Amino acid sequence: MTNLKEIATLTGHTDRAWHVSWSPAAPILASCSSDKSVRLYSYSPLPSPRFNLQSTIPTSHQRTVRSLSFSPTGATLSTASFDSTVGIWQQSDEAGIDDGATGTAADGEWEAVDPLEGHESECKSVEWSADGRLLASCSRDKSVWVWEAVGPAEFECLAVLMEHTQDVKSVTWHPSEELLASASYDDTIKLFSADPYDDEWTCLTTLTSHSATVWSISFSPCGNYLASAGDDLVIKIWGRDSLVTPSGAELGELGVAKREEGGRMGPWSSGGVRIGDKERWKWSFKGEIEGAHERTIYAVDWGRGGLSTEEGGLGRIVSCGGDGKINVFQLNKPTTAGEMPSHTLLSSVESAHGVSDVNHVAWCKLSPAKAADTLRRLEGGEDEEEGADGEEKMDTEQKAPEEDPRWKGVENMFASAGDDGAVKVWVVDEEGLKPTAAADETKE
Repeated sequence: MTNLKEIATLTGHTDRAWHVSWSPAAPILASCSSDKSVRLYSYSPLPSPRFNLQSTIPTSHQRTVRSLSFSPTGATLSTASFDSTVGIWQQSDEAGIDDGATGTAADGEWEAVDPLEGHESECKSVEWSADGRLLASCSRDKSVWVWEAVGPAEFECLAVLMEHTQDVKSVTWHPSEELLASASYDDTIKLFSADPYDDEWTCLTTLTSHSATVWSISFSPCGNYLASAGDDLVIKIWGRDSLVTPSGAELGELGVAKREEGGRMGPWSSGGVRIGDKERWKWSFKGEIEGAHERTIYAVDWGRGGLSTEEGGLGRIVSCGGDGKINVFQLNKPTTAGEMPSHTLLSSVESAHGVSDVNHVAWCKLSPAKAADTLRRLEGGEDEEEGADGEEKMDTEQKAPEEDPRWKGVENMFASAGDDGAVKVWVVDEEGLKPTAAADETKE
């Protein structure tokens, strides 16, 4: 098996650590806890990364901070709390966030803005869309909310989605499209998007193969697959198949495009047939990874890395759970269309946090060039690249901007959070990396 090394143990939380998030813009790792705090760590480049406590944000939350997420620009950090609110924290300089200042430096100050209110019970998860325009949150109140960032410190609610019948555990966005997935105690996964006619958010499909609570979901880097896991102890893989030929001709009766009053028309095929997400793709169960865990799987994260696309790679999945185990899998393209991607167990660590449950795992997604490009788009109002027919391009492969060579290999790092209150950083040792033993906790 590939060697998996623990390179840092970050202590300081006084209660269980629930969630971790990597800034895409700067070398920062954030963690949150039942102690109501958020801790921020800065780190140095590979091959010998060293983690240092940057700051501790006590937050204004009255109860557990369950989840957190950096925006794609790295300038905003959102938190989901059991006090039913979503916290918003923004990096600021002397000009202040109300003047539109946005920073990406690792030593920037974080300033709280008004929290987002509306959920009636514990918030369980929060996550930003890939373009930085939308934020999603979910709650024990069975709802999923979609918020739009309309200013540096201003948000508007676009939709309150009440499709689930039980507690919603997790939300996640497609890596390049405005497609939202949610996982629930009702054993289902739901996919949502805005209708191309009137921008109303609707449920496109419900995925039903799990036999128990779904705790975690994660899209593949290419966006064509979705991994999910939970109480039934399996990692399920879902995939989407195109309902539209490359020329845009419809397959089957898709309906005739009609302009709705006050709405917008399109996108549509060359034959005048409406082509929204529901007409473009069909999501279905492809297969599952069994036997990886003996107790509830609390988190899965699908990141880039491992075999390249040219070599048939689809990235790697890291999983963790109540059995204290962490697993890393290599996913590969299926040999036949419609089949499940093949997988190989690269590494497995027992008792990753001692006798404690492992609550979350997340791959490092540091990409300063991409974060800067996203910020330019947001500030300049640039549109997504379009094809010759005016439709947004359907290719979901990530276009990686040129990165600083210092950060080569960061996709091999991931962090874990456990009931022991610790956050640990691990590296998949594929290229002889030289990890350090522990974190420097000198700055408080």
